[in-house]
Amino acid sequence: VLLEGGPVRGLTDQERWICQQIEEAGGQVYFMHNDPEGGVHDRYTYQHAKFVIVDGKTLVVCSENLGYKGMPADDKDDGTWGSRGACLVTDAPGVIARAQAILSADLDLAHKDIVRWGSDPYGPPPIGFTPVYTSGGWSYGAPFSIPLVLTGTFPFEVVHCPENGLHGLLGLVDRAGVGDTVLVEQMYERKYWGPRGSSPERDPNPRLEAYIEAARRGAQVRVLLDGYYDDPADPRGNRATCDYLNAIARREGLDLQARLSNPTGLGIHNKMVLARIGGRGYVHLGSINGSEDSAKANRELAIQVQADAAYDYLAAVFAHDWEVASRPYRLYLPIIKKSWGFGRVGTN
Repeated sequence: VLLEGGPVRGLTDQERWICQQIEEAGGQVYFMHNDPEGGVHDRYTYQHAKFVIVDGKTLVVCSENLGYKGMPADDKDDGTWGSRGACLVTDAPGVIARAQAILSADLDLAHKDIVRWGSDPYGPPPIGFTPVYTSGGWSYGAPFSIPLVLTGTFPFEVVHCPENGLHGLLGLVDRAGVGDTVLVEQMYERKYWGPRGSSPERDPNPRLEAYIEAARRGAQVRVLLDGYYDDPADPRGNRATCDYLNAIARREGLDLQARLSNPTGLGIHNKMVLARIGGRGYVHLGSINGSEDSAKANRELAIQVQADAAYDYLAAVFAHDWEVASRPYRLYLPIIKKSWGFGRVGTN
């Protein structure tokens, strides 16, 4: 197992306990870590990829981390509660070989940024720690609890950052035009890249601009972003992105809409782009968020596959999430007061 050594919210005691269980069962857990004072500089800003290879015969690629928020383990018959995401499982030998090559290169012990579990600060949880097994809930009805299973031969493309992830996605979206559809469901898409005080003109987000250009070529484009964790005051946040896209659509008369949503209770954690181009359905799914770091500095991995049934299934998920979404428009109404006028205010 290869994990990020400095996750955004730190390494939790639950995660330490899980690592301990794997090691005690005979597994090996490694961390990609950063220690500038010790002369160790990790190769990526974050090891953010989310994939599993089983016996060299099966590859699981996810938008979700392997935890209860993205993968609640409760009985779905009475609903559940968690973050929206998706996984793709394949036995395609070429795809698996590519993922294995990436993992082998990243987990090369010749690199100083790879350390084994048990090395400081990657130790066990406090003595007496009790793991938490509770997950899920009931507020979300889980209408897509039965996975889609397909058998056949499908064209795949493995895209990974920082090497080629951006070009892989843009190469797909840039093909969309009149009569085509692009559906984007992301944890976030930055309004612009670069520093916080920049702008779309100075530091455009090429992913976002590709969606806009697809709409300008005549495609129907829908962008659905997380509204649960979003900071409305962030000039690059999801609300700002939705306002930016919707303003362009209104000004130019484009078939382009953007909304915020929290369809499953704990936000959208998905990293998914769907496209129907020339009557054929494509799926882009993996770990890649819509930030500059994701495209240029992180280790990320995603799969692009042409499969009409997979597109249709995930487009239905998107449609569900779109319908429960909030529309990030600001509506200003006049204030009406009855029998109101200027006059002297008395005191008693």
